[in-house]
Amino acid sequence: MRKKFVFLCLIISMFSANAQYGPYYYEVGITSGPVFFHSDYGERGDFKNFVQNNGFTIGGHYYFTPNVDFQSIQEHFKVRADVGYMKVDLQHFGKYVENDKNTLFVQQLRAMSAKVNEVNIGAQIEYFPLKTDDYIRGIGFTPYISLGGQANFYSVVSSTSMGESNIPPTTPVKYLDSVESNDKIVASISGGIGTRFKLSEYHSLMVEFNSKLYFSDYVDGLNPSKRVYTENKANDWVTSLNFGYIYYFY
Repeated sequence: MRKKFVFLCLIISMFSANAQYGPYYYEVGITSGPVFFHSDYGERGDFKNFVQNNGFTIGGHYYFTPNVDFQSIQEHFKVRADVGYMKVDLQHFGKYVENDKNTLFVQQLRAMSAKVNEVNIGAQIEYFPLKTDDYIRGIGFTPYISLGGQANFYSVVSSTSMGESNIPPTTPVKYLDSVESNDKIVASISGGIGTRFKLSEYHSLMVEFNSKLYFSDYVDGLNPSKRVYTENKANDWVTSLNFGYIYYFY
């Protein structure tokens, strides 16, 4: 996992180093913030489950504005290349585990957990309805929306404190033969809404709320049958609230 992250960082570094000689403006940025994992762990729709199945994400970003003949594109669009790292710890929360019962089923749920580590690389298009901050002089806000896709290199380690997984004494019937620990690559799509706050000609702060949907339901290490358990109707997805800094090269 560490080698993959270093390799992806080198790719982005070489790309941005060469970009200063290209026909466009460019910027570099760094972001970090909490991430909330929506998965097969916990009760669907439970707010406490949503809040407590969390982790953190950190990312590096390279932005450029193509210098094309269409002025509206220059004024309203930026392209962003991303490389990032995410870490999340997962457990079951909600009414099925937070009660006074001590049945085998409840014990099994309480004992289950997973750790997810992910390195991702991707690209997004940002649309600024009020023009990009390239056209702002001095302090100002520039809101935007974004849409993009990623390749995610993830590693999930699933476990139970009761012993071996995927056997009846330790695993609920719903999750039998549905628990895995693995290293895989999965694609995803993402969308976000955010704003930049320009501090000066070369410096900005930014905040972004972003959601990412994986093309897999195994990123969390769990995937009970969608045919039998109809509540398992969505693939894994995450939401994050990122805060960051951007430096401009002109």
